[in-house]
Amino acid sequence: MRIVFAPAPTGSGHNMRSLALARELRRQSPDAELTVLLGSLQPTFGPLFEAAGVKTVDIAGGLVDHATSSNLTRELDWQSYIKGYVAPAFVNGERVLGYLSHYQDLAPDLVVSDYNISASMAAAIAGVPHALVTERYDFTLLQIDDPTLEAAGFHVDREDLRRGRNSLHTVFDWIVSTAEIVLTDKPYVPELDAGTSVAAALATGRAVFTGPMIREIPERSDGSAVRASLGLGPGPLMVGSVGGTSMFWENKQRVIESYILAHRRLKRLHPDLQLVLLGREWVEAPDDVVVLTYLPDWMPLLQEADVLLSAPGWITVTEVAALRVPTVFVLSSLAEYHEVEASDRLGRLGFPSLIAPAADQLADAVRPFIGARSGVPSSAHLAIAPEGRGTARAAALLADAARTARSGSRPVEGALR
Repeated sequence: MRIVFAPAPTGSGHNMRSLALARELRRQSPDAELTVLLGSLQPTFGPLFEAAGVKTVDIAGGLVDHATSSNLTRELDWQSYIKGYVAPAFVNGERVLGYLSHYQDLAPDLVVSDYNISASMAAAIAGVPHALVTERYDFTLLQIDDPTLEAAGFHVDREDLRRGRNSLHTVFDWIVSTAEIVLTDKPYVPELDAGTSVAAALATGRAVFTGPMIREIPERSDGSAVRASLGLGPGPLMVGSVGGTSMFWENKQRVIESYILAHRRLKRLHPDLQLVLLGREWVEAPDDVVVLTYLPDWMPLLQEADVLLSAPGWITVTEVAALRVPTVFVLSSLAEYHEVEASDRLGRLGFPSLIAPAADQLADAVRPFIGARSGVPSSAHLAIAPEGRGTARAAALLADAARTARSGSRPVEGALR
């Protein structure tokens, strides 16, 4: 059984989810031939995939990291948004050709695309059986309207975006319709998802909500050892995480500042309150803040935390839901349009979910969680992770799809040669 993973290169979450599925597939099917076509954060994720027994192919040729610079301008029209951003990042003709060439060389029984539009397009064109793993029910632009974009400070050419939405929906709907199976870790919310491509697939059974497709959850470790390793004392602990891909770099700086100011205000009531800031790159912070540029395994830290402050990136959402971590989600600005839908969804599911909060507002949202962690899951945790990890179920479904293809109903090699 040969399975090729193709995570989207636009954020670390896609790599994380593919890695979790690959590890679980390796456990369930030790003899499977697993390959990942890795297009971002290669120094970090390459060794992790290799350690999991996954052959790693660097398809970018140089480090790609979308977390350290802006990715959009304030102009949203065909030229700037479709040609300047969507086409290079998602619907990329050169990448389609590249994926086609790799499929020809690897002859996979199944391609597993984690919201990698170009990789899915290549599989559909070639007739290669493919699975779509996605936290999106449709292309991102389809689930945010023009007034919201304008409120975020974008200059919107509504006619260009109408045409863009129609085209992107057609592509996404085609990918969903040609996939052997669609797996999602995002629970259906009618007000947000009715009429989308994935909602239609869920209704017919071609898509499955699996719950969190995440790595193994460790047993609760020695908390004092975890704290000592980071220079932390025994007092209450808040963790502030900065998101991965950012549309505007300055929004990351703004949310970091809000975490630090909220911490300062909360220390008036809790003088021993500690803040660990996960910044993805070095940031200036007061001496009483522990700054980490990257923590390969943050689960032991989260198990110690009273509360997490985080951008609403979905892989983070699924991990904290499975871990039952009290979390306040913070969207730095409506201009981070790719996470507006997630922010809205989290609020509807019952999480505190704030957009560009002032420091006092953020401190007020965090305050009830300090010293109050019980380990009992909230209704919001259960909505996203009803049974904890969903990785084993998701991996089994992918293996079944690959075996079906290998049995001859969709002859991969014949389609490619």
